[in-house]
Amino acid sequence: MSEQVVEQFVERIDAVFLPVKNLQESLKWYQDVFGFVLRWRNERMGGLAIAPNCGFHLVQVSDFHPINKYTPFNFAVKDVEEVRNRLQEKGVTVSGLRPGEPKRFDLTDVNGNMISVIQL
Repeated sequence: MSEQVVEQFVERIDAVFLPVKNLQESLKWYQDVFGFVLRWRNERMGGLAIAPNCGFHLVQVSDFHPINKYTPFNFAVKDVEEVRNRLQEKGVTVSGLRPGEPKRFDLTDVNGNMISVIQL
């Protein structure tokens, strides 16, 4: 059986869309906790600025269920322990540091969604 080689043509993931139950509350939470800047908003979605070429969007969905069985993406940081401490000071629910590499922990956002934070 011969294997067909397919040329990769996708360059990167442009944006992540995270479902939320209340867009306004969620945008405020991510701005207050992480300092993300609002780039755009409509009645159902909002885009937050994290880094160049990285779209982070919140989408209000009517049948919202939190993503709490796995983490759909990671926030990458330089010092995971310092970030974990800062989030705890802001009252964010965080896990302990996970064993192994990379250094990492999980957090729960205002909607109950789990997100991982990893050290670069």
